[in-house]
Amino acid sequence: MILHLPQSINKFFWTLFPFIFIIHSCYKFFFSLELQMYGLNELEDLGRLLFELGVSACESALMVIFIWTLFKVSKKVKDHNGGAR
Repeated sequence: MILHLPQSINKFFWTLFPFIFIIHSCYKFFFSLELQMYGLNELEDLGRLLFELGVSACESALMVIFIWTLFKVSKKVKDHNGGAR
């Protein structure tokens, strides 16, 4: 399955993605997961950190696409209703 998104999302995506990714990753690493209980003395620990970074990047991308979709839908509703009254 291929997800086709319009080209208009590129600027919106790359301006919002880094902020959401950094905030989401910091939250996952410092507050929600038990990563602080593991060390960095084995290769498995580094792999776990990289895996969590990859999952965090995917989740952040989905959040940005969801926000963009909500923005587009609200803009269509506003235009359909004739703007602010």
